[in-house]
Amino acid sequence: MKFSLNYLSRFDFIGVLLLRLGAGSLIAYYGFPRFIGGPDVWKDTGEAMSLVGVDSLHLFFGLASLMAQSFGGLLIVVGLFTRGIAAFLTVVMGFAVANALITGDSVPHILVMTQLGLTFLALILIGPGRLSLDRRGI
Repeated sequence: MKFSLNYLSRFDFIGVLLLRLGAGSLIAYYGFPRFIGGPDVWKDTGEAMSLVGVDSLHLFFGLASLMAQSFGGLLIVVGLFTRGIAAFLTVVMGFAVANALITGDSVPHILVMTQLGLTFLALILIGPGRLSLDRRGI
């Protein structure tokens, strides 16, 4: 008797929905408290740009990063502008991982950020799925 799970491919749109719900809500949950933390937190977050030689505008880059995490995560949950937001969040997570490696952050924290970065990279390639506001024809 042959056992196969190939029939589950009919429900791939549900898998994409779960991926969007999980990753989007997780990044929004992580970013929102830091977003409302104020300019000191924004500046600390933006200091990761020093890794590529940008030694000014840390407040701006931190605010942009935390807005992308907070509100971009919610947009990913509903499936609006999914690929663009996922691309931006992939870059943000790349900077977060690099900064955490340099500062000697904990390994579990680095792994979670790496996983989120890879998840957003996958969302760029997969797209928003059938159950989204990005869906063609809506």
